[in-house]
Amino acid sequence: MRVIGIDYGGKRTGIAIGDTESRLALPFEMFERLPDPQLAAAIAQLVRREAIDTVVIGLPLHADGSISQQSKLTERFIITLQQTLSPPVPIHRISEYLSTHDSESKLAGHFTRQQKRQRVDALAAARILQDFLDQQPQDQ
Repeated sequence: MRVIGIDYGGKRTGIAIGDTESRLALPFEMFERLPDPQLAAAIAQLVRREAIDTVVIGLPLHADGSISQQSKLTERFIITLQQTLSPPVPIHRISEYLSTHDSESKLAGHFTRQQKRQRVDALAAARILQDFLDQQPQDQ
C-alpha cells in the first residue's frame, strides 16, 4: 500500500511518500504559500499520479494531547482535502508532536537557514509517515 505523509502548515506543507511493504518513509516534496483549496488540489493530483492508497496527516497537539489552534486549522484543511480527493482515499491523523523541531535538529550544522527551510517540512512529513508505518502490523 502506497502512503503519503503530510506536515501541514500555513506557510509551507511538507510531503513524504512511503509504502507498507518497505515500511520506509522518504521526504518527497514541499509546497509553499498555497491557499488551502490550491494545496488540496495539488495533493489530490499527487495522490492520483503516485497511485496513493492512504494519506497520513500530522495533527499538532499540545504535549498533554489537547487540541491546539494549529490542530483546528489542520482539521479544517483535512475537510477541504477530503472534498477534493477523487476517488476518495482514507485519511489518518497522527500526532506530530515535536516532528518539525526534531527535523530541524537533524539538519543543524549541515545546511544554511534557507536550505533548512526548504527541507525541514518534507523531513517532518517523513517522520510523521514513519511513525504511522511503524504502527502498522507486520505483513504475514
